[in-house]
Amino acid sequence: MLEPLLNYVPSKSPVVSLYLNTDMTKRLKEEVMLVLKDFLKEAPEEANPEDLSKIEDFFSLEYDWQSRGVAVFSCAEGDLWLVYPSPKPFNDEMQVLPEPYIRPLVHLLSSHERYGVILVSREQARFFSFQMGKLEEFGGVSGTIPGKHKQGGWAQARYQRHIDEHAAQQLKNAAEAFAKLWDKEKFSYVIIGGTEENVKTFTDFLPGSIQEAIATTFTADIMVPISELEEEVVSLVEEFEKDRNEELVRQILTEAAKGRKATSGLDDTLNAIREGRVNILLLDSAFRAPGKKCPNCGYMSSQRIEICPVCSSALEERPDILNDALAETLRKGGKIVTLSGNHDLAKAGYIASLLRY
Repeated sequence: MLEPLLNYVPSKSPVVSLYLNTDMTKRLKEEVMLVLKDFLKEAPEEANPEDLSKIEDFFSLEYDWQSRGVAVFSCAEGDLWLVYPSPKPFNDEMQVLPEPYIRPLVHLLSSHERYGVILVSREQARFFSFQMGKLEEFGGVSGTIPGKHKQGGWAQARYQRHIDEHAAQQLKNAAEAFAKLWDKEKFSYVIIGGTEENVKTFTDFLPGSIQEAIATTFTADIMVPISELEEEVVSLVEEFEKDRNEELVRQILTEAAKGRKATSGLDDTLNAIREGRVNILLLDSAFRAPGKKCPNCGYMSSQRIEICPVCSSALEERPDILNDALAETLRKGGKIVTLSGNHDLAKAGYIASLLRY
């Protein structure tokens, strides 16, 4: 989703980036259109009128009003036109900048990572994808476990071993099938449900890389209705992400305080981002800061300086330097974690990072 925006090459004309809350259960279409018209009317003079007209026509004539939020990016001169409907609403916002304003989209995606959810039994497995509060079933695998041998013949222990071996093979087949789905779907984490015994056996058959991505496990019936399962998974994900983020903040701030592979505070973190050293970037979702960026070498700073200290080029103003920081982190393979109201991160300057080296 973000790749076309991250790879966008700025043109002479700026990009109009628009975010709207289009949740029709909370507001009327007419209200959204009034917000839009105000944005377009008050757009800065550098905005291309062609982009503003195209956006207005889109919402007047094409948009289906089915999603709760929508992001639009337009630059006619740069051959950019992208529309991203969202199952979650955005705060109303419009920015006119040299590059796409991706921050709200990044916050949405980073706070709603994609989970692979698996239900397992001795006879079958069901696979799901979970993101942004919605559970979608992919299918799964199934087989037949031998029933009771009515005519006798095998000793009971031997026959039970046969059943257990067959069940283990079914769980192994399920693990292999999910491993292929994992490679295709690029989940961030895995949640596994079933009996304790079946979950353990299934987990042992998974590749190590998937085992390391297990967020949690839980007890569940293989035939649980998807609506009930969705409620359970929402709760599990909220608990997991809260605990994970709190631990991540403690880890990174401890490393930064000891002068190890971590940073805290804006300018130290901006420098690490530019150098490509950031592995995980922590950011308070409400933190904004104006800054400067070098169009030549990418140097970023929150300081009031005019000339790039790296290449001596003139620096450009940025109303929110964090937008550039997020984009550069993602371009260089870093991961973004956004938090809200974490006291320890606020004391450290609302931003921190774990470094690769």
